[in-house]
Amino acid sequence: APFVLDVEKMEVESSYNGPHIEGDVVTLDFVHAMIERFKDQKMIHRKYVAMILNQVSELFGTLPNCLPLKCPTDSEAPFTVCGDVHGQFYDLLNIFSLNGEPSEERPYLFNGDFVDRGSFSLEVIMTLFAYKLVYPTGLNLTRGNHETKNMNKIYGFEGEVQHKLDNQVMRLFTQCFCRIPLC
Repeated sequence: APFVLDVEKMEVESSYNGPHIEGDVVTLDFVHAMIERFKDQKMIHRKYVAMILNQVSELFGTLPNCLPLKCPTDSEAPFTVCGDVHGQFYDLLNIFSLNGEPSEERPYLFNGDFVDRGSFSLEVIMTLFAYKLVYPTGLNLTRGNHETKNMNKIYGFEGEVQHKLDNQVMRLFTQCFCRIPLC
């Protein structure tokens, strides 16, 4: 059985002043509020990190190893392909600023290497995973060589997650990465 963190046992303290996921549905409003919080260099509550990871892991588990992508047929409609964000959160936001926010009408494909090296890998991957939940076919992710336990240990993502969150969350990230389609 897949590893999950039991979010029902997690309490959000009354002192937490960040965005909340109402029920268990990640909304576009939540994603926008989360991004604003990340810009202030603040993390979302561990419960919401776990909720997103649990849900995206389940979603990835339903996908084939090779994604069948549908490109827009309208010649004016963009299809943005990106690679090697490597924890550069502000570069990711710039990509969205230049090309538009991901959506079903404005699909993206990110070809791996979302994390490691940069200082904001956690913010990058949480942003991508949250958009994936809001737009399952509008934001597509394939696994790179940095979405592995060994690379995360060597190049910094594991340390970043342990510093900002904890080992249990890192374990959940490792599982999510193993479920991302390969191509």
